[in-house]
Amino acid sequence: MNLFRALLMLIALAAAGARAQTPDRDSGAAFRIALVTAAPGEIYWQRFGHNAILVENTATGDARMYNFGIFDFEQENFLLNFVQGRMLYRLAAFPPHVDLDNYASEDRSVWIQELNLTPEQRYAVAEMLGQNALPENAEYRYDYFAQNCSTKVRDVLDAVLEGELKETMRARARGETYRSLALAYARPEPWLAVGIDLGIGPAADRKLSFWDEMFLPLRLRDLVREVRVRDEHGVDRPLVAREWKAFDGRLDDTVPPQPRWLWAFLVAGLALAALAVLVLRAPAGWMRSAGVALFASLMLVSGLGGLLLAGLWAFTDHAIAYANLNLVLFSPLALLLAWPLWRWRRPAARPGIAARWSAMILASIALLGLAWLTLPGTQQANAHWFALILPLQLVLAWRFWFAEPGD
Repeated sequence: MNLFRALLMLIALAAAGARAQTPDRDSGAAFRIALVTAAPGEIYWQRFGHNAILVENTATGDARMYNFGIFDFEQENFLLNFVQGRMLYRLAAFPPHVDLDNYASEDRSVWIQELNLTPEQRYAVAEMLGQNALPENAEYRYDYFAQNCSTKVRDVLDAVLEGELKETMRARARGETYRSLALAYARPEPWLAVGIDLGIGPAADRKLSFWDEMFLPLRLRDLVREVRVRDEHGVDRPLVAREWKAFDGRLDDTVPPQPRWLWAFLVAGLALAALAVLVLRAPAGWMRSAGVALFASLMLVSGLGGLLLAGLWAFTDHAIAYANLNLVLFSPLALLLAWPLWRWRRPAARPGIAARWSAMILASIALLGLAWLTLPGTQQANAHWFALILPLQLVLAWRFWFAEPGD
């Protein structure tokens, strides 16, 4: 079924009894405004869902879907801008069937919420979006949490409601954080969830208001249901005049709970530490060589990961990654242990003084980080990473420090 035709049919049937005559095509009364929300998709950049604003002129039959989520992989310096946190997205207007048929082809459910706005507000939405979609105005600096396709839609609605949406939603909260919400939505892609959790810092752990939660399209859809406004006659009404599901797809709005990794990471961390004790006590042979190769590789990956985290903080605009306490665990100092560990596959090749001190400093920094995490006012939720990494660092520091110094 063509979703655009189905959408227009539903709107027309719902409104047929309310229209005695066709309004002036250039008046606010001619416009109908709806919030369109699509369920999360299967591709990683679709995991958080999507939304747009539908503007229909009932007098002319013209309809446009205003979509703030347009980006282009072929854009000049796209990869560099992505890494630096300087991605440019843009607003574009499409015939509704373009986006709606695309969601249907991906089997993503779609919800339509017609908004109970006054004629003046409906005209303001249409005018604002029309101006912002002009080529000279369309681009904006994208931010995953603060400036995305959903927050831009939210801000348009708040502007025409003269700040009432923000005032209402900032006063309410349920204890969610950017981290808890991002990990829940990313959970179906484990690599994505782990990468997000490792890369974001304490700014991701502040408590969010309902206003902040609207960075997620499904949260915006749910929360506007609770908003009440006054119509042109001064009557108090729900902001959502009517709502329906335009497409019932396999991919719906069920979001899994935030993953809880602490106990699994602790078991894995203790297992790695115990294995390190056994490996570094084993005689020369393939088992010792294989184990030492594993731990040398882990130090290499850990050190490179630390360079990445430090780079995100020092050289990019990803503010959500600043002051990341995971740096005390994934430290660039770990690179100094990769070669000494590999040499230690032969028991006689004892670590040198520099390697012994590097191992001790690495573990000491991690312990200081753990102490910092226990202080009042610190908020980064990364205890599970300490559970995974710290036991191995302590074992390596102990084995390196008490080994007889070599070359």
